[in-house]
Amino acid sequence: MGTTSRSRLALITPTRRDRPLFEKQYNNIIKNQTVQPDEVIIIDYPPISKEIDLTARYRKGIIEATKRGCNIALLWEDDDWYHPDYIKWMLSNWENQGKPDVLGIEETYYYHLKLNKLRYLPHPGRSSAFCILLKLPYKHSYPPDNYLWFDLHLFKDRAKRNLKTKTIKFNGTIYAIGMKHGTGLTGGSGHKLNFRWDKTNGLQWLKNHCSDNKIYNKISKKLS
Repeated sequence: MGTTSRSRLALITPTRRDRPLFEKQYNNIIKNQTVQPDEVIIIDYPPISKEIDLTARYRKGIIEATKRGCNIALLWEDDDWYHPDYIKWMLSNWENQGKPDVLGIEETYYYHLKLNKLRYLPHPGRSSAFCILLKLPYKHSYPPDNYLWFDLHLFKDRAKRNLKTKTIKFNGTIYAIGMKHGTGLTGGSGHKLNFRWDKTNGLQWLKNHCSDNKIYNKISKKLS
């Protein structure tokens, strides 16, 4: 079942399928969403080099979502956690914010599954890629295919590109957590063990805020 009769929503996932421990959880998270997407677009093809090519895959996914008649897209990572109400919450905020070209969350929670540690990062005015909604068709520029930070590109110099962006906060409930682990080809610095992690009790925090904490504890043990 889609969002409404007037909206078609796509989830766009760039991947190299090199994180097999997360595949089942990825499918379950989508299946358990209280609002279902109309399309799930997985951009998976053999890489042409060892360079990180997230931007290229996002670009291909956005083009494909537009071809399939979608007018909204969520950038959706295959190893991160999303609350069952995440899609519903994001769509509600997008409408309340006047349906901007780009909607993002201006704070990020990261959790490292090998270290069982977390990190909170506030970043007013911009969003991490895995928490971004795009209005389609996307008529604005793309950075080079090997550029790592497509999310920064969306929020940088937006006025020059006539791109309307809005950011929101969680305000109580955490709807998305960036899971870090260091497996497969990764780009974010949070996957590195020497990343500056908070001293908060990570296991207890995950139990308090992630409904799938038992699943991630099992994944954590397999990664150790």
